[in-house]
Amino acid sequence: MARLGEAGSAVIHNPAFEIARAPESVLRERIDGLAAFDAVIVTSPVAARLIAERAIVPGMRDVGFFAPGKGTASLLHAAGLRCRFPVSGGTSEHILAMRELAEVDGARIVIVGAPGGRGLLASALDRRGADVEVMHVYRRQPLSPTPALISALRKRHDLVVLISSRQAFSIITDALGKELSPGWLDSRFVVSSGRLERVCRDAGVSRICTAAGAADEQMLAAARKAGWARDQGFGGGF
Repeated sequence: MARLGEAGSAVIHNPAFEIARAPESVLRERIDGLAAFDAVIVTSPVAARLIAERAIVPGMRDVGFFAPGKGTASLLHAAGLRCRFPVSGGTSEHILAMRELAEVDGARIVIVGAPGGRGLLASALDRRGADVEVMHVYRRQPLSPTPALISALRKRHDLVVLISSRQAFSIITDALGKELSPGWLDSRFVVSSGRLERVCRDAGVSRICTAAGAADEQMLAAARKAGWARDQGFGGGF
């Protein structure tokens, strides 16, 4: 948001949900249990912070952690945990393409995050023979669209939407309803993956630019390449 503002763009921040972490007793039990796995895939910065703040169990530092990107991995590194991430891209496909996850027959792997995401990881690793568990350490509570986004859509502003979450896209689209969703779907979308692009196209979005990943610089680079970096307004769902 700061970078776009510095470039002269009017920016709308529209978070689609807020984070509700699991009760502390549940977090403690689940995160302590990570030491029993061969590999831990941490799917978001939120999950990484929750783990890093509680990574004190003996043996935790012997576990191989994986993350979608450098930012999430850095939170785990700071807690003394070994974490790898894809060289380029941060989608589930990029994680699954990592050499360390190619031969996982019989390995115990846990995917840590929130309900509603990364289903491809679990199904693909299961097919490779891994014993896969999914661990939820927080959940996403939907939020109503912000007054700024509603106002921009009612005024028919030609928005550029930077969005990296399929769940966020669905929450916002459903909440806008029949009156405003046509204007939302007619916006120009910068998305973080081919899978999210397909979701948006299936919903009726026609103007889409796909970034190399969800990192800020990757999303901004895609917006610049499309010539959309200095337009009337930006909306984001994260």
